[in-house]
Amino acid sequence: MRSRAKTDAIRLLAAIDATQTRGEEGARADPAMAAREAGLEVGSERYRGAMAYLVEEEAALLGDHHTSIDDEHDQHAHGYASYFFTGRALALLKDCNGD
Repeated sequence: MRSRAKTDAIRLLAAIDATQTRGEEGARADPAMAAREAGLEVGSERYRGAMAYLVEEEAALLGDHHTSIDDEHDQHAHGYASYFFTGRALALLKDCNGD
């Protein structure tokens, strides 16, 4: 299961980079908008797994606290309307591309 989440997460991250952030650390990202290109359905178990991997395990996406959906301001995999693309996201993409 973790392997699938990682694979989905990397595909989602690549789609976010290709369509929104274009390699810019700190750029705003909307994973839901990139999900379709990554072959994921927003809200599905696979999408949630990919987001959890990117947010909680790798810190590749950082939730924008100004767009928090929950009241506790905890960074859950689906707790923000927008995210920031981190340096860790760039490193993950670089590692996966063998650069």
